[in-house]
Order: sequence, then C-alpha cells, then structure tokens
Amino acid sequence: MKHFILSINYLLILLLLFSGCSRDKNKGREVYQFNCNWQFSRIDDNDSDSVEIANQGTDWFAQYNVTHISSEGSLAVSSDKLTNEFLYIDNAEWEDVSLPHAPNIEDLTIVDQWQGISYYRKGFDANPEWKNKKVSLEFEGAMHLADVWINGEHVKQHAGGYTPFVINLSDHLNFGGNNEILVRLDNRNNGLIPPGTPLENLDFCYYGGIYRDVNLTVKNEIHITNVIKADKVAGGGVFVTYPEVSTEKAVVSVQTHVYNGLKEVADVSVRQRLIEIDGLFTDRKMGDEVIVYESSQVLNPQESEHINQFIELDNPNLWSPGEPYLYLLKSEIVYDDEVIDSQEQRIGIRHISFTREDGFVINGEKIRLVGSNRHMEYPYVGNAISNEAQYRDMYHIKESGFNTVRLGHYVQDKSVLEACDELGLLVIQPIPGWQFFNDNDIFVELSYRDTRDMIRRDRNHPSMILWEVILNESWPPEWWKDEVIKVAHNEYPGDQFYTAGDSYGYFGFDVLYNDWEVGFNRPNDSDKPGFIREYYDFEFGGHNSTTRVSREDGQNALLQNAWNAQWSHNRYREYYPWTTGDAVWSMYDYNRGLADDICRSGVADLFRLDKFSVPFFKSQMDIGYPLPSGSFEPYIFLANYWAKPPLDDKVIVYSNVNEVALFINDEKVARQSADDGPSTDYSETEEGWHTGGNPFDGGNSRNLNNAPFTFNNIEWEAGEIKAVGYIDGEVVSKHLVKTPGEPSELVLDYFESGKPASKNDLIIFYVKIKDINETLCVEDASKVNLIIKEGGKIMGPSVVNAEAGIASFIISTDESSHLVVEATSSFDKKQKSMPLKK
Repeated sequence: MKHFILSINYLLILLLLFSGCSRDKNKGREVYQFNCNWQFSRIDDNDSDSVEIANQGTDWFAQYNVTHISSEGSLAVSSDKLTNEFLYIDNAEWEDVSLPHAPNIEDLTIVDQWQGISYYRKGFDANPEWKNKKVSLEFEGAMHLADVWINGEHVKQHAGGYTPFVINLSDHLNFGGNNEILVRLDNRNNGLIPPGTPLENLDFCYYGGIYRDVNLTVKNEIHITNVIKADKVAGGGVFVTYPEVSTEKAVVSVQTHVYNGLKEVADVSVRQRLIEIDGLFTDRKMGDEVIVYESSQVLNPQESEHINQFIELDNPNLWSPGEPYLYLLKSEIVYDDEVIDSQEQRIGIRHISFTREDGFVINGEKIRLVGSNRHMEYPYVGNAISNEAQYRDMYHIKESGFNTVRLGHYVQDKSVLEACDELGLLVIQPIPGWQFFNDNDIFVELSYRDTRDMIRRDRNHPSMILWEVILNESWPPEWWKDEVIKVAHNEYPGDQFYTAGDSYGYFGFDVLYNDWEVGFNRPNDSDKPGFIREYYDFEFGGHNSTTRVSREDGQNALLQNAWNAQWSHNRYREYYPWTTGDAVWSMYDYNRGLADDICRSGVADLFRLDKFSVPFFKSQMDIGYPLPSGSFEPYIFLANYWAKPPLDDKVIVYSNVNEVALFINDEKVARQSADDGPSTDYSETEEGWHTGGNPFDGGNSRNLNNAPFTFNNIEWEAGEIKAVGYIDGEVVSKHLVKTPGEPSELVLDYFESGKPASKNDLIIFYVKIKDINETLCVEDASKVNLIIKEGGKIMGPSVVNAEAGIASFIISTDESSHLVVEATSSFDKKQKSMPLKK
C-alpha cells in the first residue's frame, strides 16, 4: 500500500504523551498505557443496502446457515477512497475519547448494528532519550480491518478484530517533537476476515472501534522480544512449560527469546527470578523469592536467540481450580552488569490430561467440567468494556457454580485470561469463526494466523486447557482442519496442549465436541474424549426456545429456564458418563445480527442479573467448595417471587442440604428430602420439546451433585414464604421471600462482583424498586431517571423503565475520586456517592 501524507488541521494543542496515562516501568523497559487523549471521527457507510432480518425458525435445523464460498478479493484500500476520506476528516469535528471506545452507542436491542469507517488519532511527544531504543505500539484489539499511519506514513494493516498486532515506531518518530498516530478502522462485512459471516447472518455482533487497550513499550537495543511481533513458531517472548509436575518436585522450563540490536557481539546473562504469591483467589500478596537462576549467552549483532533454562522447584504449590496458586516469574536480561530489560508474568504450575477413560485430570485429580459460554458484550457499548468489567464477569461465572468458561466464538481480551488464572476458572478459547468458510487464500491464511497468535498470546496461562481451532459450526474441508491442527501443535509442542473442535465424522482433534443430532442426542463416535460445548437452549424450541426468557417474563418462565438446564445437565451426565463435561449456552443474554431481538438464552441477563438457573447451578456446589468469596456455605434458594399463586401449586427450592422445610406465614406446611424420582423423557411428544415438557416432576436429578426440592400442593396466600435447610437435623440455612407491596423507595447498587468500582471503569448500575418492607417489587416497571453529578457519564439512555423491579444503566467513570449519582422516580429520589479506586 502506498504512503499517504495527511493534512489534518489540529483543533487542540498536542498533549504530552503521558498526560493522564498510566506508566509501568520495569528494569530496562517502560510500558505506557496509551488509552487517553485520543480523538475520534466516524464516517457512516451510506452505500450499504438495508437488510431485512428474518428470524430463525423453531425446528432443529433452523440454527444452521452454513456458508462456504470461493471468492476473489483484496484487503487493500484504494488511494482514491483514502483521499476522499482524508478530505472529509480534515474538516470533520473530532470527539475527545479514551479507550476502550465504542464508535456507536447502540440501542439495548440492536436491530441494525452500526457499520462503517471510523478514524482515531492521537498527538504525542517522543522523548529524545528514546532515539537509540526500540519503541513499539501494541493494539490488543481493534475491529476489524485496521490501517495505521505514523506522521503521515502508512506503517501497518491488520485484518482481524480479535487478535493483537504490534507496530515498530522507532523508524517513524520525531524524537523531541510532535508526532501523530492515525488509525482507520472498517467494521463492515468482509468475507476475507474470519469469522467472515455477514453481520445479518451472524449470531452475535462485531461492534467496532479500538475497543481494547493500546500499550506503548520502550526497550533497549538488547531486549526480550514481543511474542506477536517476533512471529516465531513455538517461540518469541517468554514461553513457560512444565516437563515434570508433582507435589514433591516441579521442573519449570523457561524459553526466552532475546534480540541483540547492537552492531557488536554481546555477552549477556538471562536471569529468571521465581517469587511466591501467597494466598488464593483475591486474597494475595507477594511472598518470598524462591529461586534465582541465571545463564550466559553470546549474541551476535542484529540476531536473536532462544535461551532455554530448566528450573527445579521443591514442594511447589500447584495450580488447580480449587487452589489456583500462582508464582511471579521475572525474566531479566543483564548486560555490562546492568539489567537492561525485564518482563513479568504470573504463572501456575500444573499438569493436565484428557482421555476417554478418565476425562479431564489436573494434577492427578479427575474433575468434571461444568461450563458456561460467554459473549463479552455489555449493553449499549458492545465489546468496549474495561478490564475490571471483564474480571467481574469471570468472578460472577465462578461464583455461580461453574469451573469452566468457553469464550465463544472468538479470542477474548487478555484480561479475561488473567482473571481466570487468579480465580481458578478453566478456559476453552476458540479462534474467530461462525458458520462460514471461504477458500480464498487470504481467509485461510488469516485463520491460521489467528490460531498462531491466540496460542502465542495465551500459552503461559494455567487456566487455558482447550484450544478450539475450528471455525464454529462451519465444517470446513478436511485439508483445512488437518493443517490448522498441525499449525496449533507446532506452536505448543509436547503433551500439555489439546485442540478441540466439532466432529461429525472428523476425528483429528484431541478432544472432540460431541455431535448434536435432532433433539437431545449428543453422540461421540470416536475413541477420543468428548465435551458438550453447548446445551439447554435451541433444542427447546429453536428461535422461540422456552429457555429464552427475560426476568420480566415472571417466575414461571424463569422456572422453565431453570428446568431446561436441570433436565439437560442430568441427562448428559447419565447418557454420556465418559464425556469430560458440558457448557450451557449461554451465561449472559446477548445481541446478534441475525435477529431483531435479544437472545435471552442466558442463565443471567444482559445486565448480569441472575435468572433462576444461576441458583440451580450454585446449588450443585458442595459445602466447603473453595470460591473467591470464601468456602461455599450451606446454600438455599426459594425459586419463587411469592407475588401470585405458583404454577401447578409447586414450589421449587435449590439447595445443597439434606432436608428442607417450607413455612408460609410462619406455619410449617412441609418438610422433605431432595427429589429422587426417575429420569424421564422431556415430554411424551416431539411437540412438547417446544412447549416446556413436564417440568419439575420430582425426578431427573439422580445424576446431579445436589437434587432440588419440589414441593407439591402448596396453597398460596399473601405474606411470606420461608425455606429452612437442615443437615443432620440442624438448621444451617434459610431463605425468606415476601409478597411485594406498592413501590416505596429506590435502592442504589452496582455489579461489584469481586472488583470495586474504579477510575476509568465501566460499571453496571442498578436502581432497585422496593416496598416499605424492603422487598423487591418484581412486577414493577416504573420509569427511573439517573443523573451523574460527579465522576462519569451514562453510556446509553439516562431514563429507562425498570425490568422486574430493577432499572439498569451503564456508567463510564472518569478520573474523579468519587462517583455521585442521583436516581429519581415518581415516588422517590435517592443519591449515592461511591469512592472510586485507582
């Protein structure tokens, strides 16, 4: 692509690079978060034809719209088009923004997601001291065709919105003076870029913008390479593996890729410092340095070497979901008795295996994978969410009873993996793909590149257990699958790397996703271990699945959602005991391009509010199970709003106790053990698959960890209902639900989920409508107005109607020390001030 000189009028004085940006200085290198002081301008795509969205049908086959094409094409942008765009943005109004950034604030229900061209620019000064150093810029994610100019010179094009890319700035900077970076993004449909599926046929949304962090790194001429920029098979950066793992001894293999940018031979030392991190989950602090290991290496000028070191560690703390112990590994390069570069990362020592006989085993312990699928979108802003928001989702998933998360259907933010390492959440991560294959060489090569970059970025995370190297539900040709498996295993040699993918007669993956046949059959005809990657949704009625409910649909609909989860979870454990586990579709509701409504298949809604399925999965955890919030206590949940008579006079209780007693207005009406009836068909007829079957029949629970309690013939009367849990005759838990009265007050809260609100954060804020007894008014839909008085701004509408008694908002915080909000309804006004952490 030709170089283009830009003539853009500056509308403000160029700010210093680091004004308001965070800086992390390790020995010998400086890393700056490059998220602040950007400007943004958008060019809407007026040339695209409007697309009429046809919702999916109700039959099993209606979920598939697989497209295979052979296309010609190029990713190059014509000079005429760029010239016209530059003329436009030269005179456009630019908006001051910070990253992550969404190019358009969407409606809650997205019918036609914005697509088009967006530009970002940032002015900065380059320190004269950097002149003899290596300066690079890393984009963690930008959607999805990116072109970058530095001081008017085109330096990079990157195709793909879910993988990072790195730019070498050293040869393009004006040291000691002003510089400008300009980024052009195109998020329109493009069949050459995986996933490739046109938005109007896609079961999620692409969104757009520079929606992840951007980081600027300054290194010395001798340095550890960037794993993405180095582009070395099974190399680059720092690669950590564990050839030997036991509670008595571990061998930590560290491969460090070091580049000598000098014009002379350099005699360097590579030093590894291993430091204990004391504590588990969120309660951690730095411990003692347990090992320092150093070796020498002679580097030729302008060349790089991989230095391999093997560190023996006695009595190591091993990483597992229940005890996710971490170490801090500091890799240092020493030259002329000075540390001239260093890189830090948390690592976890563990050994995993997948077999047909034993399923998934970690450190010698067999664990059944209990998973959920997660899209990373938030309401209104799409994928442009903070690292703290990413963490909150992972914390919520772990606390909801899941030990595994499948990051469908693309590589997600690296902060997700960091959170999973800390929280003990096992990860299945896919390359971008969804019901589409293009045999064009560009598409094919980009799919292989996505595979390489996913593995290179995330290979050191102990939470990573399965690498999904298939284009989801696309069934690409066998030659493509053979090659992508080869590419993946070349990137991570040895027996600690497992690929996963759809089978349907192809058995090349290490772990095969169970096939899905009409109805509820999930066979695996190979001799390899299996995993059920999605269940409990589409099979119950397609687009109109009885699983797909909102909180405002009421308790009967929420119970149906939970029954579909229970019945399926029980069935698959019984029918496929050799399967390593399963994952519900999905953890959260989400928007998609192919439909004009929100897909409400989540066990929680788009605002992260639980439906009744979350208490079901929480009840499957045994007492004492380790969680980030502490050891799991005796648990009990009354799945009832007690606002009206329950369906079929049944009351359902989820618990992990021996017995449950039910009280209505302090009068005991029943006391019983957990359900123990037989497993039955979902319904007598296929039609019943789509209408709800026979829910809560007292059976379909013998294969669960903890069966629910179904109380029959319960007569409703206004007041309160209470469930009391017993173990060995002793009361260990209680849950009280009251009939809601008239709305009386507003209670202000937010989705804290293990991570307090901080500066430059994105939080979900709740205004809860309660009666005089502090009972949530679950049938109330009052209008609520929210005003930010200090500390941020509302992303999306500031006036919304409550859903099932809760009005939800998205707030972007700024650099203020406090967030001050005021909520108003027709019956109350409340103000809340919240401190914001740094």
